[in-house]
Amino acid sequence: MRLVAALSLLLALGACASVESKILSYPLGRGLVTYDELRRAKAQCEAAGGVVRPVDAGGDMSLLSNYLCEIQPKKAAKS
Repeated sequence: MRLVAALSLLLALGACASVESKILSYPLGRGLVTYDELRRAKAQCEAAGGVVRPVDAGGDMSLLSNYLCEIQPKKAAKS
């Protein structure tokens, strides 16, 4: 019984830790990159606390789907 309780506690703590450490991100969309579209997406991403970056260096940089808004999780406030 103690073993089951200890294992379930470890699983619960592991799940909480993995949820907190995930990086939230989303692709910018579909279509061609234009100045206005990239500026709008960058402003939305920064408002959410993220930064726009290319998905990988080998992709076609003229497509919005090759850009990603990467949002780091909020750091716990220090007391």
